[in-house]
Amino acid sequence: MEPKKIRCPSCGAEKIITNPGIVTVVCEYCGTAIYWDRDKVMSAGRQSLLPEGFTRLYRGAAGRLKGHSFTVTGRVRYSFGKGFWDEWFLEFQNGSLGWLTEDNHELALQTKKELENCPSPDSLSPGAIFRAFNREFVVQEVGQAECLGMEGDLPIRVETGEKYLFADASSPDGKYTLGIEYDQEPPSVFLGKWLDYTDLRLDDEGLDW
Repeated sequence: MEPKKIRCPSCGAEKIITNPGIVTVVCEYCGTAIYWDRDKVMSAGRQSLLPEGFTRLYRGAAGRLKGHSFTVTGRVRYSFGKGFWDEWFLEFQNGSLGWLTEDNHELALQTKKELENCPSPDSLSPGAIFRAFNREFVVQEVGQAECLGMEGDLPIRVETGEKYLFADASSPDGKYTLGIEYDQEPPSVFLGKWLDYTDLRLDDEGLDW
């Protein structure tokens, strides 16, 4: 991909996009979320600053995940009523993209998948068991997510304040996670694997960790 040059519709600041998977950026100067397609660049309004949590990750962090070099380029924060979780967007050295979901300091590397016959939210409740991707999954939580804000460069279009139903499940052995977001039709499905502490290494790992 040839680098794409866009200008913030709010303040006019210039931004160069080098990865074709990026479809949303938050302007570094005025905080406006910017979306684009083939024909136009659009503004979704100013974003609220996200307070930092007690986490190893931050936008701009670089390191290695299971031996693969990456940089953290963006984050989205969601509320589920009783708390929140962060979704960190990673760009790997080979140009591929990935998501790290962080909830209560637990990390899972997720990949978007297509799931035929995805269960409806009405059929799921905590403790329910269903099969997907040749595995059994146990539902842990069903609820409503709300986007609290975002920062950086992202491969999805998302707006602060948008809400959707979600279901989170894990395999009985605790190794895999499955997230279903009922934000469109068909729903967005993310298959992930829980990470050990040593799977992720940052170049500037602090002594607190």
